[in-house]
Amino acid sequence: MKRERKAPAVSQPPSREPHAVARRVVRELEEADRARGLELLSTDPLQGVHLRSQIEDYGIRSPKHRGLLFGCFEDDRLAGVALLGHAILLFTTPESEDALLRCFARTAAEVRAEGHVIFGPRHQVETFWLHLARLGRETRLANNHLWYVCEEPRLPLERLQMQKAGLEELDIVAEAQAEMVREESGIDPRIADPEGYRRRAAERIERGRTWVKIEDGRVVFKAELQSITPEAIYLEGIWTHPEYRRRGIARNCVAELTHRRLNQQQVICLVVEPGELVARRVYEQAGFYHRGEYQARYLKPPIEG
Repeated sequence: MKRERKAPAVSQPPSREPHAVARRVVRELEEADRARGLELLSTDPLQGVHLRSQIEDYGIRSPKHRGLLFGCFEDDRLAGVALLGHAILLFTTPESEDALLRCFARTAAEVRAEGHVIFGPRHQVETFWLHLARLGRETRLANNHLWYVCEEPRLPLERLQMQKAGLEELDIVAEAQAEMVREESGIDPRIADPEGYRRRAAERIERGRTWVKIEDGRVVFKAELQSITPEAIYLEGIWTHPEYRRRGIARNCVAELTHRRLNQQQVICLVVEPGELVARRVYEQAGFYHRGEYQARYLKPPIEG
């Protein structure tokens, strides 16, 4: 019998502010702000999955964020949270989204956030970017994505074939991840920061976030449970070894993940590029459907001086 599930809301483009705000202040968050931050992010479990998972995993202040967490307060009420660093992730109350994004863009420029990538709902990323561009930042590349959500498994679970990777699989997992990045960008992520790359792969394994199917001593399929909250899971790094494609492996493994995770009452979400027709078909067969538009906008480094 199909379970009744109330899907988390997805933020829509904001309307104009319904009321005046006397004072709007952005400041770096402190551990004392943790409860308020998590409460705000839980108001939209899907859009808040990335930042909420970051806070629950590492706390408010940690070098593992590769950046700083800021809050925007409206008359002392927390109305927005942003991670400003290597990645820029944003969450705002919808009624004053534009003003909050403008404040976060100004703060990002002031702290010279690296902003390797801005990621989130497309309308939000583009609005934030318009404010940031006025402050001198430039785009290197912008990729639009489809936001897919799965609330109920569609395919039967034929057999269990995946496992959580252990540290004994670190070498083959790191190789698979590097191959995936090379396919997507032409860049080997181990070249610029080999120690950091390996350390981050090991950390994901230690946290039980990396799921793999292994045959003949190599990873033939992998997926990362990148962000996890009580209500939602964001999947990333989904990849099939080139020599094992067109065998139904991805279809069966994605189906297995939906059964494993949806049994815990969590909604699963991911992004896929519009032109990735094979991947979209695999996800749709497994029970995912198109829920919104996302964007990853890659920035040029801040100008020195």
